[in-house]
Amino acid sequence: MANMRPDRINRASRAAAAGVAAALCVSCESAPTGRDRLLDAAAAIERLSSLAYEYAYEGSGSAAGSYTGRVRLLSAADEPRTYWAELRPSPSWTAPPPDDSPPDDPPTEAPALIVSGGGDYVAALDEALGRFHHGTISGGSGHLVANAPFAVLPAFTDPQPFQAELAGDMELVSRETIGGVLCDVLRGRTDEFGPAQVWWHVGVEDDLPRAFRWEADDGSGALAFEIRSMLVDPVLSAEQLAIRVDLDGPDGGEVIDEDERRIEPGVPAPDWTLETASGSAFRLSELRGDIVVLSFGASWCALCRDLAAAYAALPEQAASERVRFLNLNAWESPEVDPGPIVREWGLDAPLLLRAERIASDYKLASVPALFVVDAAGDLALVRHPTLADAEAQAGELERTLRTLLDADR
Repeated sequence: MANMRPDRINRASRAAAAGVAAALCVSCESAPTGRDRLLDAAAAIERLSSLAYEYAYEGSGSAAGSYTGRVRLLSAADEPRTYWAELRPSPSWTAPPPDDSPPDDPPTEAPALIVSGGGDYVAALDEALGRFHHGTISGGSGHLVANAPFAVLPAFTDPQPFQAELAGDMELVSRETIGGVLCDVLRGRTDEFGPAQVWWHVGVEDDLPRAFRWEADDGSGALAFEIRSMLVDPVLSAEQLAIRVDLDGPDGGEVIDEDERRIEPGVPAPDWTLETASGSAFRLSELRGDIVVLSFGASWCALCRDLAAAYAALPEQAASERVRFLNLNAWESPEVDPGPIVREWGLDAPLLLRAERIASDYKLASVPALFVVDAAGDLALVRHPTLADAEAQAGELERTLRTLLDADR
């Protein structure tokens, strides 16, 4: 090196630098991006013939809920992927020991909601109430599987998964271990359910999703979903994805065709009993003779707030002694006391809690929703979803109340 001429040293240095730059350029071109890894995950999902996994879900605000359970999915030629899912409310979750076989039938010692679907058909078994509901999405029974995304990631059943994420920028930010599996962590944004940040954890070896996080920009909701154990392409049959129902035992049971059950003006309003925070019970049938306004909402719901303010501004017929307003709080975040929040909205009405327990009776999958029950106990107005314009919705409610009050004079 000491005997090399300066011009040759410069040329050698430039050549070496060019070689390093070229190597770095090749490395940059070959390094996967977050978008690449999502496309890898979509391809891996498409190759699946079957899947079984245990999961844990925690959500707040608009995604409120706490579930654990197990899921089975099965692909069939030229048909939508079918699924079976158990949603078991659970404040805590303990990972099961490793197993080389598909998950067994669900335990029956605790209440659980079991749902199944694929294509148009949907079904749900409520073990706590001993009710089997079934129907079709096209027939208006999609509410039966409204909670299914808490267990069955839509990426596993969507013919074109990750479309919302792929429409924006996804970056590969780190690696983490989920359930003993090393995963690439992808971060991006989506506007599918309002502006939000999302994270996907994709297995380094098999490219399959292992975890998902979503956080709304406005703080209205957040969720975390994690797969704790997964069996890829286990031997499953269609019978294992069907809900087996035995309603002939000593306690009996009820089979309900949701397509035939109507929630529309003119039919009797489903009866229910709910409580306030102080423990006072309200039963709908005990209010017979009054006109009852049922406003379903939650503290995290901005439209619910606007609707409550608009209802509170209704003229005198809404304040008639014969009109009873009830706030039915549903899908509330467990850490939130909705009372002070709802009182600030200005609608002076009893606040009834845990109204999600009667959501299926009213075919509800979300809030806000509005129902008016006439003095005879029949539905006079059904709005789910409500009109997006709070003033227009309040106007419709005002006209309905005026008609009912005038008819009873």
